Amino acid sequence: MIEKSAFANQETEMLVGSAKYAMPWRSILIAPLASIPVMTIAGMGSSDAGMLSDLGIGLLFGVILGVPMSFFGIVMIGLPLYFLLQRFESLRWWIVCMAGALVPFLLFFNDAAIRTTLAAVVTGLSVGALAYALRPREIMKPIFEKDRKDAS
Repeated sequence: MIEKSAFANQETEMLVGSAKYAMPWRSILIAPLASIPVMTIAGMGSSDAGMLSDLGIGLLFGVILGVPMSFFGIVMIGLPLYFLLQRFESLRWWIVCMAGALVPFLLFFNDAAIRTTLAAVVTGLSVGALAYALRPREIMKPIFEKDRKDAS
């Protein structure tokens, strides 16, 4: 009976270890979509054509430019950073959000207007926050009644 319980715990330990380095598919595929509403809101009031025109242009730019650039950023910078931080057990929400904001800031700083730079930074921040929220969680060990009795 004790060996079976020990084997079950060992099997659970293997599941926890394999889930630790799971590929963050939800973060990769869904998080870039956070750039659409942020770019749409950032573009409001930028032209004299009216708010409805700004809404349409913002949605267009969000879909055509924001999503592919966010996807590229997550795959090229975010994914290696995720595995590096996961390896050293330093994956924190503020590090991911800071990296999401820092990359567009470095790309747009001194090359674009301040409004464009701020919109890119807020977009990167929102994509980073959503990517962190959608990351794979570690599998929790189940607590069995017989394990509680053995431990006491």
